[in-house]
Amino acid sequence: MRAVKSPSFAFLLSAFLLVLGTCLAVVEVPVRIAYDPLAVEQYELMRALMPLGVFLWAVALILLAYGVFLSKCFTRRSLHRKTYSIACVIAAPALGSLAIASLLLPWVITERTEPLIAVRGGLIDVGQYHSLTGVSLMIGVNSFAGDVLLFVITGALISIAYIPLITLIGEEACAVKAILLLLSGVCIAASIMLMYMHRTWWITVKIDGSLCFSTTLKAPGVGLLTASSSAAGLMSLGAITALKRAMT
Repeated sequence: MRAVKSPSFAFLLSAFLLVLGTCLAVVEVPVRIAYDPLAVEQYELMRALMPLGVFLWAVALILLAYGVFLSKCFTRRSLHRKTYSIACVIAAPALGSLAIASLLLPWVITERTEPLIAVRGGLIDVGQYHSLTGVSLMIGVNSFAGDVLLFVITGALISIAYIPLITLIGEEACAVKAILLLLSGVCIAASIMLMYMHRTWWITVKIDGSLCFSTTLKAPGVGLLTASSSAAGLMSLGAITALKRAMT
């Protein structure tokens, strides 16, 4: 009963529901699309659990507001004692903002082995190398690759919103702060690993219409490296915070 009235518990549960909702929004499950036993394809991978993920996001937002409501007295007391960590109040949101900014930068550099496309008027050079930003991956035809970038946004939101709030409560929430820092970094790192595993993308080029062709990963872009630095920084802060907690 005491845990239910604890702002630390509310923030922690909200963060985990936020991550779980992202998992449900991204995962693809086989859905029956044909009941004919002679049909070649009876199942298709769809994001059928996305409505449940959106529901969990809404519950996480409610719990976050509930935690803010409970933490009013804790915040006044912690500010009076000056027990909050400036590093977590400033560094964690800065790293989260850097992770979101990385979505505007090239995440992958792709290579087309045959950049020349034959059309009625002759050959068109569509270029051998193409840079894909995180935003273009999310809104393009790369459904799988784009969806996993939601984990970057989720991890960034935890570091921007949750970490400063839980830090202002004081030393009582040191363990929860370490968990949230590690969770934030792991979410961003998970996007990076899934993106790197997905080595093939479809690119649309506007040349008298739309030309779609497959490309393969040639090299990581500056956006992916930026997100990697943010994830490493957040996990390092989490490890340092956990170590301080263990030593006290």
